[in-house]
Amino acid sequence: MEMNPLQGRTVAIVGAGGGIGQATARALAAQGASLALGSRGEPALRELTETLAASGASAAYRTVDVTKEAEVRSFFAWAQEAFGELDVLVNAAGLSIPAQLSEMPEEDYSRTFDVNVKGSFLCAKHFIPCVDRERGGLIVHTGSMAAKRANAGAPLYCSAKAAVNMLSQGLALQLIERRIRVTTVNPGATDTQFWGDRQVPRDKFMTAADVADVIACVVAMSPRIVVHEINFESFAFFK
Repeated sequence: MEMNPLQGRTVAIVGAGGGIGQATARALAAQGASLALGSRGEPALRELTETLAASGASAAYRTVDVTKEAEVRSFFAWAQEAFGELDVLVNAAGLSIPAQLSEMPEEDYSRTFDVNVKGSFLCAKHFIPCVDRERGGLIVHTGSMAAKRANAGAPLYCSAKAAVNMLSQGLALQLIERRIRVTTVNPGATDTQFWGDRQVPRDKFMTAADVADVIACVVAMSPRIVVHEINFESFAFFK
């Protein structure tokens, strides 16, 4: 049985500083992938990279703000210089600002769409040239079940994640000739720092590791298979 199905493959993960991104880094490192890790927060990235390296994984990091094109361009240039051509992009950067729409300042709208939608666009844009044309590659965008079911507490987040889903669908069509597949994973409620101090039923939520397992399955699939999107949530909500 093959113990390291991702050996020889390089994965760039943005939003790797915590939550789903960090759990995904651990899951993919365990399967043998080399990791180029990016996020805004340097301490968390450094700690994660050191932990992975201590376990024998090949990992390096660089801070990046996914809303700034110059930083995104620089991140992927660094990743390609450090690892060579890239195979997979996992975009796990995300943001939600819960509030009544009538009380939200305009900058909250801009921030929500910049991180979730613009960040997905910029990361995909600068990942594409890093992929070998013959070998092909994979982009995994982290969406949300909020894109499928409206949430009265976060209408902007729902809208932004719906936009990520549609961006992925259109991008998948554009990249057929480039041999790059595009998948959106839409997890339900997940117990991460994403929720802050909000009073939510965390005992019914998935863990970040649960979501990372789904992403790892997509990454490890045969390049002959295109998974357009995966919608999933905690079984506890059905009890």
